[in-house]
Amino acid sequence: MAGFASVGRFAGAEEAGRTHVCSFRKVPSQTTVAGWWCDLSMAAGNPKPNYYASSPLVAAALDGFDGLFHGSAQSPAQKYLTHLLAVSPTAGFVGQLMLLDYVLYYPFVDGDSLDEQAMDNTVTLPRYVTGDGLQVMAVNVTPTIGGGTFTFTYVDQDGNTQTSPVQSCTTTAGNIATITTSQQATAGKGPFLTLASGSRGVRSITSVTFVTGSGGLMSLVLCKPITNFAIREINTPVEVEFVSRRPGPPQIVDGAYLNFIANTPATVAAGTLTGIARFAWSE
Repeated sequence: MAGFASVGRFAGAEEAGRTHVCSFRKVPSQTTVAGWWCDLSMAAGNPKPNYYASSPLVAAALDGFDGLFHGSAQSPAQKYLTHLLAVSPTAGFVGQLMLLDYVLYYPFVDGDSLDEQAMDNTVTLPRYVTGDGLQVMAVNVTPTIGGGTFTFTYVDQDGNTQTSPVQSCTTTAGNIATITTSQQATAGKGPFLTLASGSRGVRSITSVTFVTGSGGLMSLVLCKPITNFAIREINTPVEVEFVSRRPGPPQIVDGAYLNFIANTPATVAAGTLTGIARFAWSE
C-alpha cells in the first residue's frame, strides 16, 4: 500500500491522530454547456473562489490554504488522500469530477491577439519541480466567442523545448470557468491540452500563439491529476475509499492547492456540490 506498509499501519495513523478531515461546498453561478469541462475552483463557496487574478502572462502559484484544506505540512512524513465523499441535489452535478493539484498558472492570455505571447517564468514550480506528470488546462476567465486555435511552446520534464500540436477551442461561445478546449474531450483527449509526442509533463510554458482568435481571456494552468470519480444520481452520495478499494491512496504534496473540475450533462449554474475529504500521513 502506497505510503503505508499495511492496513494496520494506516489504522495506526488513525489511532495516533495523524489525520485531517475537511468539508467542501461549491455553488457555481456560471452557466456551462453540457459535455464541456468546467473549473470549479472559480465557483463560489468553500473553498473560496479563485479568479486567476494576477499580473498578465506572469507565472504565479496558488496558496494551498485557499484550496481544499488538507492540513498543515507534514514533511518528511508523506500525506495521502484516504477517503472522498461527494453528493449533489441538482442534476447539473451528475457526471464526472476530477480532483487536481493546481501547481502554477499563467493568467490573461489574450484570445484576440495573433501575436506570440511570451510568458514570464520568474516564479518556478513550487512542487513536482521537473514537471513530470503535470498537465496543462486552458480556462476561460472571461466569456469567449469560440472557434479559435492555438499552439504553445513549453519546457518538458527533461528540460527540452517543445511546441504543442494545434489546440482547438470550443466551436461556440464559452462562459467564464469553461475549459477552453472542452470539445477536444469529446474526441477522447480529456480536459487537458495535447502535448508533443514523447512529453510526459510540463516544467514551464514559454509562449502561446493563436492561429485563429477565440476572443476573451484565458489562463493556462499546470496541474497534477489526483483522482477522478462520478456522481451518478442526485441526492445519492458517492464515497471513494482509497486504502483498500483502489490501487492505493494518492499522495498529497505539502503546499498542494486542491480543487475540482467537472464534466456534466447539464449546466452547473445554481447547483450545489458538497462533501468531505479525509487525509492521513505516515510516521
